[in-house]
Amino acid sequence: GEFNLTIELPENIKSGKHMIEIITSDKKLNLGSSSVELEITPVPTNLKIGINEAVLSPGSKVEITPYLYDQADDLMNSSLDLELASVKGSKIFTKIVSSNEKIAYELSQYAEPGRYLLTSSYQELSGIETINITAVRDIKIKYENEAVSVENIGNVPFEDELTFILESELKKYPITKKLSIEP
Repeated sequence: GEFNLTIELPENIKSGKHMIEIITSDKKLNLGSSSVELEITPVPTNLKIGINEAVLSPGSKVEITPYLYDQADDLMNSSLDLELASVKGSKIFTKIVSSNEKIAYELSQYAEPGRYLLTSSYQELSGIETINITAVRDIKIKYENEAVSVENIGNVPFEDELTFILESELKKYPITKKLSIEP
């Protein structure tokens, strides 16, 4: 006669081809066997984001690698959405990337200090990583053609008092100037 048999597969079974060998016998010692090939489709179950550093200076590069895992915790190759946004919600970039592929992104020299969220998503799965950009308070002073130029090369407003000394052979003249310069 005919019969049905339900086979329960483990939740963490490896994806790919699996061979099932079916062997049967009856009371009259009749034997039979057959092989069946099953294709297990990977089911995405976990999404993680790897970054080279969590605390970065403005102008530095961050290396990002998104990882998509299947039910057996094996890496999958798929296209993922990747987004970097400030905590305030302004988007820095949005890209479509391949899982397990490292990308590099160079932060702006004037990137605001604070926390940024790096989010990757695939179907209903998502992964989040936090990047902190440090505050840099620095200026560049250049004297050229009898003029002094002051440039804020940091990522926060520079508010301070600077004193410049003008010298002649006989005397020194201090000049104090209060500055407020945006990055």
